[in-house]
Amino acid sequence: MIYRIIYGVCLMSLLACAQKKTEMKHVFYLHGMIIESKGIHAVSEQFGAYEYTQIVDSLRATGAEVHSEVRTEDTDFDEFCRKVSSQVDELIDQGIPPENITVIGASKGGMMAMNISSINTNPINYVLLGASSSYAEKTFNWSLHGNILGIYEASDTVADKDYQFWMDRSPEAKHFEQLELHTGLSHGFLYRPIPEWLNPARKWMGL
Repeated sequence: MIYRIIYGVCLMSLLACAQKKTEMKHVFYLHGMIIESKGIHAVSEQFGAYEYTQIVDSLRATGAEVHSEVRTEDTDFDEFCRKVSSQVDELIDQGIPPENITVIGASKGGMMAMNISSINTNPINYVLLGASSSYAEKTFNWSLHGNILGIYEASDTVADKDYQFWMDRSPEAKHFEQLELHTGLSHGFLYRPIPEWLNPARKWMGL
């Protein structure tokens, strides 16, 4: 009898752990290009310090499990995107619901996030920070999937476009919204975890 009780307790514990695992939110944070050349303590003469560690810590403070690989200048764009896409697939294969997975990409990382959204048809969440530009519109033919929130800064001179172009090109996206910010920080708005983008991102993640 005692063994049945112990078995039952262990089984309930395992089921609770499995449920907790599937309920965990997962966030992939893809940083901007300056980190590739200057590392996680990168400082831009124009936009100031890129607060990579603080951004990751702010995302982790939401209770989510944060996945963020520091890329280098040698990182191949397409290969990296395929790798992250495969990591997303692995989480889903493990039982993580797509709505509990979010890819947040900033600047070049945002362009990578759009590429991932184009090749991965799972209905996961994406938050794009300063990722749309005249260059991107002329260079890539992405058609995005999933639930997408495109955030752009009105004063940004680097990512100089909103996301309407990509909204029009992405009929298979489950949901696509955009948000215009007015921080006056230009492209530097994505260099730090300011509430103007962090709060909408958290809401998009379901937190």
